Amino acid sequence: MEKLKDIKDIVDVPDYSIYLLIGVTIFVVILLFIALYLFKHRRKRRKRKSPKEIALERLKSIDFSDTKSVVYTFEELGKLFLDEKNQSEFESIKKELTIYKYKRDIPPLDSSVESRIKRFIGELK
Repeated sequence: MEKLKDIKDIVDVPDYSIYLLIGVTIFVVILLFIALYLFKHRRKRRKRKSPKEIALERLKSIDFSDTKSVVYTFEELGKLFLDEKNQSEFESIKKELTIYKYKRDIPPLDSSVESRIKRFIGELK
């Protein structure tokens, strides 16, 4: 038989599939780390305290020895917790506290008013 002339030598074909596999794997791993990081920090952002929670903490930590700060702090932060149930109670306490406002020298806070303020704060959620 005659020698065939159309058959050529074996040619080296470059195969980049291993590099492609490694690249895709690294990319997926990086995406997973980013997703986990964002998920973790999203949960931390949700745990931040709301202004209402901060106000409640400040109300519960009022120092009743300083009358003027009690009066102003209670009126400022108590407004955040008003609803139909405690509106009248807040207004009546606020009226009683007007004698402690706008003066340089004020008497100490009356014990009945102090107990009403503590009860009002204790009922808050």
